[in-house]
Parts: sequence; C-alpha cells; structure tokens
Amino acid sequence: MDQDSPDCVDLAAACKVLVKSSAVQALVKKKVGAKNLTAALELMQAGKLDGPLGDKLHDFLADTIENKSADVWSGLIPQEGDEYPVQVKEYQGIYWVWAMEYDPIGYFLDQASAEAFVRSNWDDVYEEGEELDEDEDNEEVLCPYCHTSENCDHLLLMVDRTFRHAEGGLLYKAFNSRWADIMEKADDPDFEEREPFDELLDEVDSLSDAELTSSPDSAPGMSATFSFYFCSSKKKAMAAAKKFSKA
Repeated sequence: MDQDSPDCVDLAAACKVLVKSSAVQALVKKKVGAKNLTAALELMQAGKLDGPLGDKLHDFLADTIENKSADVWSGLIPQEGDEYPVQVKEYQGIYWVWAMEYDPIGYFLDQASAEAFVRSNWDDVYEEGEELDEDEDNEEVLCPYCHTSENCDHLLLMVDRTFRHAEGGLLYKAFNSRWADIMEKADDPDFEEREPFDELLDEVDSLSDAELTSSPDSAPGMSATFSFYFCSSKKKAMAAAKKFSKA
C-alpha cells in the first residue's frame, strides 16, 4: 500500500492480542507441539518472534490470519472509471486491510483504525451499499475516527490551500499566525508563496495521522481546495498542537 499508518503494528506486536485467544493457543500447540507450547506462548506474550521458534510462529500465524480472517467491512476504491474492492478483515481481535493489487501493511488493534487507514490512504473510498451524491464534490468531509463533519477533537487543521488560509481545527490560529509572520518577512518582490506554504503544511502533515481533501462547488472563479488534517485521538491532537505552536 502507499503509506504507513501510526496505528499499524507488526505481527510480533499483534501476538500480544492473539495469545489471549484459546483458539489461537490450540492452533499453536498443534503446530509446535506440547513441549514447545510454553516457550511459544512466552514469545507471543512478549511481542517477540525471535529465533527458529519465532520464525516458525511468524510464518504460521501470518498464514493463519490470512486464511481464517472474516470480512468486517467492505468498500470500493474509485479509480480511472472503475472501482476496486477494499476490505477490513478480522481474526481473533486483529484487523488488517486487503485491497486488490496492494500488499498488506501490517495489523491494527481495532476496526476503527483500520477503516480510518482505508479512508485516508485512498481518495473517495466509500462503503459498499453507501448512497453517494451524484456530485461527489459536494459531499461533507467526515472525520475518519469519529465520522462527524463537525469541528471534532480529532481535527488538527482545516485549511484552504487555494487562498492559503486556515479555517478551523486546533491549529488554525497558530497556523495563520505563523503564515502571517512568513509573509511579513518576505522582502523579495518575486516571492513565491506556494513553496513556503506547502512546507508549513508538510509540518502539519508530519504531526497528523490522516489527511483528507475536498473541492466543494462555489461561485464561478472562486473554487477552492481544502485539506483536513486529523489525529487519531484527542491526546495526540493536543500534543501535536503544542509542538506546532512552539516551533
């Protein structure tokens, strides 16, 4: 897939959840034998798949998750006049994302994080059966974590990229203040706004967990593109806002 996710973990970390399942323990016992079961479970509990036993567990568990997972969410990715399926799958409390022609990136510890990754990694993804407006550009942007269109606790920044002005989110005052400072210090008459503005947005992007874009209809000659940056929790958003304000 195209990008990493801060909520994604590797198989070793996922083992801390898998080991709690009696069904998984029974499968591991059958695979490694009764005499190696205690050592295998200890590796899983520690979140480490070291040594020959760890390698054996890794391959076995990866295959088991892939083959025994159930679909818990199905969506479609619009691309070049066609649609491609994307799914969130679950096995014993572990979630992962499957999409045609994309390799899985790892595992998620809750379904909401897996769905949020899907919606942030591909543009215009929608759930199967979801009613879509004929004019997709008029759709409201929903937070990938709490699914609200309001100014929620996850919204780090809503910014008008066309007219270069923040409109909402925890960072909007600090962002506008820093952008105003940059503009005031620009003495070069040939100063190009795009590059420093994009650099400031890159800083926001590095602090966020998801970005969505929207280009709503407006008056002729006044169309604009908006970017929305989200953090996966209120705690992360507050920490990001504090870091950005001190820069």
